[in-house]
Amino acid sequence: MKSKGFILRLSIVLAMIIATLFLYPKLPDIIPTHWNFQGQPDDWGAKTWAAWLIPGISLLMIILFPILAKIDPRHKNYKKFWGVWEIIQTIIIAFFGFIYFIQYYMTLYPENQNLMQPIMLSAVGLLFIVLGNYMGKIRQNYFVGIKTPWTLNDKEVWQKTHRVGGWAFVIAGILYLFEAWTGLFIGPVFIITITGVVVVPIVYSYVISKKN
Repeated sequence: MKSKGFILRLSIVLAMIIATLFLYPKLPDIIPTHWNFQGQPDDWGAKTWAAWLIPGISLLMIILFPILAKIDPRHKNYKKFWGVWEIIQTIIIAFFGFIYFIQYYMTLYPENQNLMQPIMLSAVGLLFIVLGNYMGKIRQNYFVGIKTPWTLNDKEVWQKTHRVGGWAFVIAGILYLFEAWTGLFIGPVFIITITGVVVVPIVYSYVISKKN
């Protein structure tokens, strides 16, 4: 019997597929697939494949999630954070569903492109904050979390690194929310936040490992 989380994730993907079938005739032959810092489209694709890209990736992720958990060398640890693992899967699929909605909205109503930047930065900010709050509950595995040689080799290093990483994600998310509605120093803030959520936990895991 599938979990409620799986049913919710599958429902989101099916909703995207049904929406694509309904809206496909209304889409232009070329649709935007990526936007820059200013919220302007900077990459496009033929609707024959671009319209199905996000639903396809989301469906593939739903299929891969349980497979990855089973083939993980530390698959037994998933039982220790299974509820969090379910939530993380659902958050990711829901985020893809949101991106899908925004992509179609901006494609059909290009006159509202000025809303793209604040909406997407807000969405990414909320995603980081939510993931950051759950990061400290993830246990050692090879597919989700901050995976460095030092976190994978030491349970204590893993837990401490993920607590620090969780705070890094939350702070980055708050900065994105602030940036979404001020538009100040987008480039530098983006570099700082990415550095914070990637480099800081890696360096911290190394330092803690050496101390141990």
